[in-house]
Amino acid sequence: QVAAETSSGGRYKAAPGSKVAMPWTQRPSQAQLVAAGAAVAVAAGAGYCAWAARRRGAAGLASQHRSSSSADAAAPPQRLRLRVLFGSTTGTAERWAGQSARLFAEKISASNPSTNAEIVVEDLATFSFDSLLEKSGSGRQLCADVVIVLLSTHTDGKPPPSCAHFCTLLDDHVHDFRVSKDALSHLSFAILGFGSSDYEAAGHYCTAAMQVDAAFASLAARRLLPVGKVTDTRDADEQVKPWQSQVCRLLSQIARGDLPAPQEPVGEAAIAPAESDDESDCDSDSTTVGSAGGDKAAAGNSDVEELAETCAGTVQTNKKPEREMVTKRQREQLTKEGYKIVGSHSAVKLCRWTKHQLRGRGGCYKHSFYGITSYQCMEATPSLACANKCVFCWRHHKNPTGTEWKWKMDEPLQIVAEGIEQHRRMIRECKGIPGVKPERFEAAMQVRHCALSLVGEPIMYPRINELVGDLHHRKISTFLVTNAQFPEAIRALDPVTQLYVSIDAATPEALKAVDRPIFTDFWDRYLESLRALADKKQRTTYRLTLVKDHNMADAQDYARLVSLGQPDFIEIKSVTFCGESKASSLTMGNVPWHEEVKDFSERILSHEGLAADYELACEHQHSCIVLIAHKRFKISGTWHTWIDYDRFHQLAASGAPFSALDYTAPTPAWAAYGSQEQGFDPQEKRVFHNRTKRKAKEGLLSEVQLRQYPRNPGET
Repeated sequence: QVAAETSSGGRYKAAPGSKVAMPWTQRPSQAQLVAAGAAVAVAAGAGYCAWAARRRGAAGLASQHRSSSSADAAAPPQRLRLRVLFGSTTGTAERWAGQSARLFAEKISASNPSTNAEIVVEDLATFSFDSLLEKSGSGRQLCADVVIVLLSTHTDGKPPPSCAHFCTLLDDHVHDFRVSKDALSHLSFAILGFGSSDYEAAGHYCTAAMQVDAAFASLAARRLLPVGKVTDTRDADEQVKPWQSQVCRLLSQIARGDLPAPQEPVGEAAIAPAESDDESDCDSDSTTVGSAGGDKAAAGNSDVEELAETCAGTVQTNKKPEREMVTKRQREQLTKEGYKIVGSHSAVKLCRWTKHQLRGRGGCYKHSFYGITSYQCMEATPSLACANKCVFCWRHHKNPTGTEWKWKMDEPLQIVAEGIEQHRRMIRECKGIPGVKPERFEAAMQVRHCALSLVGEPIMYPRINELVGDLHHRKISTFLVTNAQFPEAIRALDPVTQLYVSIDAATPEALKAVDRPIFTDFWDRYLESLRALADKKQRTTYRLTLVKDHNMADAQDYARLVSLGQPDFIEIKSVTFCGESKASSLTMGNVPWHEEVKDFSERILSHEGLAADYELACEHQHSCIVLIAHKRFKISGTWHTWIDYDRFHQLAASGAPFSALDYTAPTPAWAAYGSQEQGFDPQEKRVFHNRTKRKAKEGLLSEVQLRQYPRNPGET
């Protein structure tokens, strides 16, 4: 066959047996043919010699390489590309991504100085998904491509909203028949998830990270490690560092050109434990990232009767080594925000209304509704842990979570004594504040009221009855708030001055979205808690926190819940905006005005015949809160929502049965709903912020804003 060039530059082969004719005028002479043949022979010989030499040289180099080191079977990559990607809600995954990238760079440089490592940290919110599909190596340049993903967990185990688009694209590529099943075969990867093991029973523990891990593997990426899980119930350092050590070892191996064998997926990532000292918050027998040990079986699965054995008065014996509730990092964060940690699981903090009334600038709504002295009130909790992660939590989820008591337990008398001492220290610090009244400063050293509502779930503390008893023995009234997830603990609770149940939503769907509960049977517990409240003889209160665009659309559904608990009072207040936080998506737009709170309160009374038994009793415009009271507290035309505290302590000490009507006191006219004062004590002085006065004078406040004040702040 004779090959010929076409006019277009391509090539074709002539058919077998055919001849290619050439013009007679171009036929060469015999001498030319001989010379051409000799030239071809010489060229062919030279070409063969060069090819043979190259082959012998390559064989010799390969033999030399094999004999030099059997471990280095493949040539080391000229470049290592490492991308550390993160998807974060509160900043935890982002912080660890940056720290990990720095650590990886140091280890690779130390162990493989000849490797050109390119390491970048990127947010999945802005990361280009298509870049994962691009192979970075080309031609003779060998390149190892590694992707590390650190991903936090959002509601219902979903990824953070900021990186939901990335996860959607990844899932689409897995299920798109047009995408090759080995689309990511050039990648090696490792995934680390951040979440809470308390959600494991609900199937929401690091679910997003596990889904990303499975998707990468489905597209033929090489799994370096089983997906790791980091729970916020323990110190993250003790969980992440072992994982980092394994990743560093694997990256050094890859930099040498030795790709590790792909790992199979497992339920939890087995990570060698880091060396720890006696202060470690990790279980001493735990060798698994995110492992809750023997406690995890109880999370979310305990029935109501079993749970009662670990709350409200019954001490649970734990055979496992006890660990403290608050991790090192949580302690640091809470302390930074002004909390005084008491023992290992309690805390106190000075309320802003305490400082206001010390200066004669008004008391809190409890002063207006129930007659407490705000500058003699201690805000505290015996349990920093909570069973919910509410979207409006003003602690921004810095506190731990849990469904039962599984930590070291402090003595109740110790908690009370140390809490009072810490409170007094904070009062002493107020001495230098301008405007503090000397007589009030001296009186503030004597605590008369305790709001057990600081943070967490106070009723989770198994010895809560002993703690309440000691407070009453000291003539300190108790206002205890529970989140309606521990009905049997409510039933086992001894009398308190006033018992609250938080009513954050009126339907299962709304409650799940707003409170983000850990229990899978949260709605059943919620309803059972309301029924338990109906059996209490002392003062009981529903507390509704209104969040615009979240839980204000169902006034009738709220009204239906009233018949279950039959509370003495219903507090309806606006959510408190605590500033922007990565832990919450709330803005000032979600905060209802006082007028909107009043309107919602009136709407509740218009449903289910509530107006026959309940009535609007008080308001505190400064706090955007309204009190609905049962009409039995309106005696001879006068509301009796205030409390005779001396009488309460007498009744509590007697041990005899008593009811809410046995320790009532008349409510002053200025606290009544619709009064000119709108709940602001006339003996106090209303002081406006300089910024507010300036805006009012400049006409920058709207009519709606001006209606929220008793008078125009710009008027002198």
